Amino acid sequence: MPEFDVSEPEFDVSEVEHPRADEELGWFSYTCGHCNTRICGAVVADYFDHRIKWLLCPKCCGPSVLTVDGDMYPGALGGPNIQGLRAEVDAAYGEARRCMSVNSFIACELVCRKILMHAAVDKGAKEGETFADYIDYLEKKGYITPPMEKWVQLIRQHGNQATHSIEPADKERAEGTLIFTAQLLRLVYEMEHLSDKYAPPEGD
Repeated sequence: MPEFDVSEPEFDVSEVEHPRADEELGWFSYTCGHCNTRICGAVVADYFDHRIKWLLCPKCCGPSVLTVDGDMYPGALGGPNIQGLRAEVDAAYGEARRCMSVNSFIACELVCRKILMHAAVDKGAKEGETFADYIDYLEKKGYITPPMEKWVQLIRQHGNQATHSIEPADKERAEGTLIFTAQLLRLVYEMEHLSDKYAPPEGD
């Protein structure tokens, strides 16, 4: 058995509180990073004037921690749910969302760049082309319309900065990249998926 030195603990464990379920302090509203649901979770324990909390989701039973700085671990997934994605695109988009949940902003932007490459190849572009070629291909195929060009260029710029610049990406920039990427995925995949889903049966 490993030995632990508990002679001088970093904090006073006697100050850790365990609020009861019938107390207001026994519940805390947050978005569960496990099931991505906005819930009122049970406070298993709290500390430091109730600023640090150990939480349990009543929906999926996933544990979470609220730090003294107000950060939640695991964090909620970034971006909206998108229907109708191909398996490889869905996997890449899920990875980008998880990157946001752990504050990996550069990784999120790099994955978003790759998502656009996946989408272009899926729609008929050749593999091995440049990122700019893939953007041009999606535009020629009508997936990128003139009103979209400004924010598609932002995805391109942010991806280039994440790839070639030592400047760190901040949360706001990465959130914007992910939101714009999600919007493009809606147009390339989700709208076709929904039109097939809600289209009347042939012959009606």
